[in-house]
Amino acid sequence: MKPSAFATICTQNSDAWKSDWDVYLNAETLNKLSMKCMVDEDLIKRSCFYYNCDYIYNQTEQTPQVKWVMPLGVRTSHKNYGLQYCPFCLIEDGDRPYFRRHWRLGFMTCCPFHQNQLRDRCPSCRNPINIKRPQKPTKRALYHPEDIAHCSKCGFDLRRTEYAPALPDEYEINRINFTQSSLGYGNAGNLDFNYSNLYFEGIRRLISFLVCSPKGEKLFLHLRNKLELHQVYHRELIGHNVEPERLEIGLRRTALIMIYYLLRDWPDTFVDACKMNRLTSHLIKTPYLEFPFWVIDALFFHLQHPKYSVHGEEKNNIIIYLERKLGQTIKPNQISRYLNHYFSSSTQITEEENLDENTNNNDLIT
Repeated sequence: MKPSAFATICTQNSDAWKSDWDVYLNAETLNKLSMKCMVDEDLIKRSCFYYNCDYIYNQTEQTPQVKWVMPLGVRTSHKNYGLQYCPFCLIEDGDRPYFRRHWRLGFMTCCPFHQNQLRDRCPSCRNPINIKRPQKPTKRALYHPEDIAHCSKCGFDLRRTEYAPALPDEYEINRINFTQSSLGYGNAGNLDFNYSNLYFEGIRRLISFLVCSPKGEKLFLHLRNKLELHQVYHRELIGHNVEPERLEIGLRRTALIMIYYLLRDWPDTFVDACKMNRLTSHLIKTPYLEFPFWVIDALFFHLQHPKYSVHGEEKNNIIIYLERKLGQTIKPNQISRYLNHYFSSSTQITEEENLDENTNNNDLIT
């Protein structure tokens, strides 16, 4: 039967199938599935990302969402391309094809075994892959396991998808991501990670800035030209608060290639690219989001904050304020030192503020 019908029979709820069961099952649904199928609850839990995502995401248990897992959802006006596939893996499965767990993860865009690009839609009708509502030939009474390897819209056999080789850098970053998510540790570029969740949290923050934030557009374009990634993607159509796993597969593929380039000589390449585009830590760092230590080190120990430049009107207002406080007129040769003391050592004095630096120390405000 269809998975949607199976879910309705097990839970006695016609809407139960609409949620992504491979991501999260609440206690009630979990109990009903266990009783109807006579399968231990712990065994069912092991199939859900929510209960087994330590390697890719620190689950706070405040939301059933799991970062990096692409949403499937139900048939709506907005199409969710949340399930990817490798045609060669499906071919190797024989008459029992199945969809791999790592095909649901946003940081995977190519097959780590066959080095070809993953697909997230039917190559014939361009509709999302939907395994909740598989189709069978009208003359056949029962479903067959092979039906899952066909498009639910047009019936196209996904195993016949044309081969699309992945770029070498794309394959390497996917291999790293697959290893980290499978083992819970590994290396990336010149960095070693004992806990892979720190790695995935870091590249998530970098991709969010590069692709999802308007502030990262300069860096995105710089890296795209540097790496000669000439595909045209319209970042302005992404919208606000879009997370990396919701990005179109072409953008995810481009972002991962950029991440691989930055990690090969981290943090030097990243710092140099930021400085070339006048990006500072306060533009990249988001106050309400946590950044892993290896990203924080690059932001605050390698990227310098810009020096503050005093404008003419602001300088005059400060001089007037200080003259009132001191009860005396500030001489022209004292202005530079007064302003430097007022703004600390981070001040950049421009134009006529660069006056006589030989003023006596007695002129400084104490």
